[in-house]
Amino acid sequence: MTTPYTKKLIEVALPLSEINDASAYDKMPGIGPHPKGIHHWWARLPLPVARAVLFASVVDDPSSHPDRFPTEEAQAQERERLFGIIRKMMQKNLHKHPEVYAEARAEMLKHADGKLPPVLDPFAGGGSIPLEAARLGFEAYAGDINPVAVLLNKCNLEIAPRWANHPPVNPEDRDHHKIGGTGGWRGTAGLAADVRYYGRVILERARERIGHLYPPVKITPEMAAEHPHLNPYVGQELPVIAWIWARTVPSPNPAARGAHVPLMSTFWLSSKRGKEAWLEPVVDRAAGTWRFVVRTGSPEDRAAVKAGMKTGRATFRCLLTGDTIKDDYIKGQGKAGQMGVRLVAIVADTGRGRVYLPATEEHEAIAQRARPEWKPEGSVPERLTGGTCAPYGLAQWGDLFTPRQLTAMVTLSDLVREVRADLWRDALAAGFSDAEAEEYARAVTTFLALALDRCADFNNSLCRWSPSNQKVMNLFGRQAIPMVWDFAEANLLGESVGAWVTCSEYVAECIETMATLLQGRARPIDAARPWDGLKDVLVSTDPPYYDNIGYAALSDFFYVWLRRTIGDLYPDLFATILVPKEPELVAAPERFGGDKHAAKEHFEQGLRRAFAQLREKMDPRFPLTVYYAYKQEDEGSGEDEKELNGNDGNRVDRTTGWETMLQALIETGFQITATWPVRASQKWRMVSMGTNALASYIVLACRPRSEDAPQTDRRGFVAELKRELPGALRRLQQGNIAPVDFAQAAIGPGMAIFSRYGRVLEPDGRPMSVRTALGLINQMLTEVLSEQEDEFDNETRWAITWFEQLGFGEGEFGEAELLSKAKVTTVGSLVEAGIVDSKGGKVRLLPPDKLPKDWHPEREARPTVWGAVHHLIRIYYHEKAGEEATAKVVRALGARAELARDLAYRLYGICERRGWTQEAQAYNALVLGWPGIIHLAGTSFERPGTQGTMF
Repeated sequence: MTTPYTKKLIEVALPLSEINDASAYDKMPGIGPHPKGIHHWWARLPLPVARAVLFASVVDDPSSHPDRFPTEEAQAQERERLFGIIRKMMQKNLHKHPEVYAEARAEMLKHADGKLPPVLDPFAGGGSIPLEAARLGFEAYAGDINPVAVLLNKCNLEIAPRWANHPPVNPEDRDHHKIGGTGGWRGTAGLAADVRYYGRVILERARERIGHLYPPVKITPEMAAEHPHLNPYVGQELPVIAWIWARTVPSPNPAARGAHVPLMSTFWLSSKRGKEAWLEPVVDRAAGTWRFVVRTGSPEDRAAVKAGMKTGRATFRCLLTGDTIKDDYIKGQGKAGQMGVRLVAIVADTGRGRVYLPATEEHEAIAQRARPEWKPEGSVPERLTGGTCAPYGLAQWGDLFTPRQLTAMVTLSDLVREVRADLWRDALAAGFSDAEAEEYARAVTTFLALALDRCADFNNSLCRWSPSNQKVMNLFGRQAIPMVWDFAEANLLGESVGAWVTCSEYVAECIETMATLLQGRARPIDAARPWDGLKDVLVSTDPPYYDNIGYAALSDFFYVWLRRTIGDLYPDLFATILVPKEPELVAAPERFGGDKHAAKEHFEQGLRRAFAQLREKMDPRFPLTVYYAYKQEDEGSGEDEKELNGNDGNRVDRTTGWETMLQALIETGFQITATWPVRASQKWRMVSMGTNALASYIVLACRPRSEDAPQTDRRGFVAELKRELPGALRRLQQGNIAPVDFAQAAIGPGMAIFSRYGRVLEPDGRPMSVRTALGLINQMLTEVLSEQEDEFDNETRWAITWFEQLGFGEGEFGEAELLSKAKVTTVGSLVEAGIVDSKGGKVRLLPPDKLPKDWHPEREARPTVWGAVHHLIRIYYHEKAGEEATAKVVRALGARAELARDLAYRLYGICERRGWTQEAQAYNALVLGWPGIIHLAGTSFERPGTQGTMF
């Protein structure tokens, strides 16, 4: 049988609501300095869930110690204490609260024989898991096959910790802080100060070399005559924030005689109410010319301004002739090299805000004079899940940049390389040895190279201008390289979004958040192949997700610049021209001649080999934790989400991906002990306000299965589900799992039963499939929730059955009365209880918003759980009276309150099956708000043993 093990907290319960809130916040853009800000990585795991999972994988669940916690109440109290530590770990800016990490570490040491195990993530990616492991005091090991990912993890685990508590070496800060020692430069503040200082040095030198390519714009009387909003600035030279360009193609109508026309997806410059600015075309069809003027104020037709020249997906209207310009025609012109660009507007800084100007011939000519000395090599992927620009002729990485952007990026790359000498000299002057000075110069230069990559993300011809917040948007708002028709070119030498100074300053600010308790190690590994003898580790990892994200293809965009700038500092990482593609675990049919089944086999075999390797390396005291992206979303998804610009008809069903993950774990000898749905999407907060959406991640906890695990048959498996699942589901409800996530969380205890056996046999002798097991678990979930009705009063049981048939709709009195006899009540009793309306031979349940507002539990003639839950929903969801008002009612309800929450689970399940979205949202919202409500109620309720003790 299965080797006994001590159950960890993650295998029994988690405070998911708080983890979800913190994870959603962590994924939001604009939250200030954060370790993720040193460099972009796709689908980066939120730090709060990483630290919560690591903590819960080490601390024991109280049920593992019946000698210390003999009752369920004692175990629940101890769980709540552990939850309290996790809740502290979920607060914002945790790097400013080392005492919280210290408390968590002290608690973990009690459960790990006084010494924490090393933590390994072999699919480290952006590095969230290893970073949080190092912050918590684990010895952290990060591995990845992608060299960009390895470099980012080196920054987190090796470089930043190596120079913690060191003062800066730059002469400016040395002159200001001649106090000796390292006082005043705690954590990574000194390293950040040097990145900031030498970033400014690079800016000054760049302005000397290429400042002529980034001139200010002069406001002339002629310009103001046509644009009255410019009158206050006549004669002034204003710094440019961005230039806005439109792609052009020859008009398909021969009457236009080959004249190029713009492909503009919108005419908006600023769509903010009260500050509107937009482009208005001025067309001379006889001459075959066009230009744009800037208009301000509210337009008569906002929809027309928003649409621009676009009429459909990659389809436009010809500005000169009105003809339709189709997608295939645009692709053909792009591949033939006939797609051009034209300056259509300029965004300038007045010192008090932005002002929009028409394009000038001078500024267009200056941009076109740029002659880059180098351009990145390599092909843009022809197929990506989220879309690619390659079909439109932007086929090489160098094609993604304008000549001016390339010139500036190459100049900055050269200057980053050159500033190493300054760093080395200043480090020597600060008292470093030759070797230390060389090492430190390498560290600062590495972070400056990451800042250059941030510039690349904001300085390419696929960056949109956002009219809503009036700024340049970066390319990688999602895991794709989609076509952009009208793009914004940031002033790389200016001081706004996308400029070198803002990018390098932001990286410096983010470095200050990176301090860890211990140094770790990052290196390139192929997790699917044998590697060194690292043993007895706690493994937590976020592996690839089938065909969802091609990290290797996407990261080439950054790799080419890193290789040029610091490739000589990391020859083992940048030995190849582009990121290696073949070994990557992704189901990409294009790498197998379009054969999606070969791609699927590559992914599945690789995943099985990786899990087999990890099984041998695990410390048996701790579970393996694996993240699976059930519905992957990236931060700040751009507009035109559906315009993929590519063919993805060869993709693999994501349901298959989920089953493959489970199958791979089971086949490589793992028993799945828990599955937790985690909402890391920005839409999480919308869920508590009524939107039901799939979880962003499923976290699986797994244990090695015994080599001599027995087998069972279908009947035995179902019998064990019936015996063990009810208790497990009750614990999940007590842990306040959201109803929308309940079915997913229930898979954990169900799969724990299925996967503890070597095989579960069907009646015909075939092994049961994972899909069949999942179906049986879901079936049992429905039965268990139905059986919980035994705890409810007769009126509530009647109401559940009636609701399942009619919802809040009307039914015949005779049918209602007949059902009431079966439930041992009467329609009169239901009316007296205040939960139904009976008139004219019709009966219906009263919806929450129709219930009386003067209701109070202590004045009820006939108390029911049904009435309690719907009055709570009325107050909390419909009237939005808040948690405090709801808590007062909960306090008055006493023991009925917990039963009301249980009923919300049951009713959510009915609504989900019937497709009643609005009703489902209400039940889901109540359960999500329950922890805060109970906290304010200030009472813990004993569950009633019998119906008689309830009232």
